[in-house]
Amino acid sequence: MPRPAEYENLIKTKAFEAVAPTPGAISGFLRNAADYKVTAEQIDPTRHLQVFTLAYEGYFQVVQAVLEFYEVRTKDAGRNLAIQRVSSSLGVSPQEFAFITKAHERRNGTSYLSPFPPVSKAEAATMLAILAKYLPVAHTLTGTP
Repeated sequence: MPRPAEYENLIKTKAFEAVAPTPGAISGFLRNAADYKVTAEQIDPTRHLQVFTLAYEGYFQVVQAVLEFYEVRTKDAGRNLAIQRVSSSLGVSPQEFAFITKAHERRNGTSYLSPFPPVSKAEAATMLAILAKYLPVAHTLTGTP
């Protein structure tokens, strides 16, 4: 399958690099995303940070699956650009995109800088809803059952 022009442009600017596909990687990433989703749904819903983190990491597994589908990896641009590019490919709405961008900042903030302020119930629920919505979209996009 040919890569969309947006991915080719990111290869040209050296933000992404073209790679050979890894057999089983797409289904593995999507399986991991589904596992994160199920776990986030099963844990105590008052554990907002844990639900949020699991859902965020699940969404990033979706991102990785799509990158693998287009046979690219990030280089210096890293996780943020990958999330942005793939979210666009998945058809994420502007409101969801804004939330995902803030979720990425929040994840980095709570992982590297400070545990405060705490993740809210609404943030956790929204991240989980986004994962639940776009996991099937990634399955369809990649043609992975």
